Amino acid sequence: MLVAGCGDLGRGIAEYFVAQGAEVTGMRYQGTEFPVGVLGLTGDLRQLESQAWPEVDLVYLIMTPNSRTGDAYKAAYVEAAEALVNAYQGRPQPAVVFVSSTSVYGQNNGAWISDDTLAVPASDTAVQLLAAEECLKQGFARSISVRCSGIYGPGRYRLLEGVREGQAWGANQWTNRIHRDDVVSALCLVGEQALAQQPLPEHIIATDTQPTSMWEVKLWLAARLNVLPPLDDSIAFSDYFPAKGKRIVSQALRDLGWQPQYPSYVLGYESLLSSYQRWRQQQA
Repeated sequence: MLVAGCGDLGRGIAEYFVAQGAEVTGMRYQGTEFPVGVLGLTGDLRQLESQAWPEVDLVYLIMTPNSRTGDAYKAAYVEAAEALVNAYQGRPQPAVVFVSSTSVYGQNNGAWISDDTLAVPASDTAVQLLAAEECLKQGFARSISVRCSGIYGPGRYRLLEGVREGQAWGANQWTNRIHRDDVVSALCLVGEQALAQQPLPEHIIATDTQPTSMWEVKLWLAARLNVLPPLDDSIAFSDYFPAKGKRIVSQALRDLGWQPQYPSYVLGYESLLSSYQRWRQQQA
């Protein structure tokens, strides 16, 4: 198998399949550190010669744009998808698992979103993600896009830092998230199902079981970090009720037998607090 994008998520996937006895190749844009047992390739996959791509049964495509612009998303996702399709033309085709995002659902009025909901992009970045999904669907007989909600976990401390520093919260809205370890377990399960030739949908949502208002999460974090929330008496009671955002649920993944280790933000962030405090000490 090939993990094209062997960073944080890709490392977890590679380590899992190495432990299962698979032959794993990992690609990184830069850096030469790969998990034990993984054959590493470093470079821009968009410029990789066709013969350099290994013959594999399964490919994970896990890209990271260098900014949140349409052009950056096109370069990271669409051009990478095109390169992958071109690399395996006229060769034995692998199954492909593409890590996408629930940002493809542009609905923003608090509606419930499920695996069957039509993706209506509301930004150029979402348009590019859907274009990459379509490219892979047209280029491979078996391609599954895993649409992840907001990923948090070790090393991903932006929200914690914002609450600790007392940054303004802005209007309340619905949010959806998934712990990094649960993303890895979901992706591994989907890959195993693909290898076993089990029927899979073209896209599948990966998120925890608890859509939550952003203020609820921040209030909980503020209490655990022992800081005061930046909310004063001018805040109306109605402001605490989210009117925007979306509430996402994933049934298809659970039908495959997936169970998240962190089904709520409380369990997930509780597991992060110790490592976050250690990270703060190191920064100091």
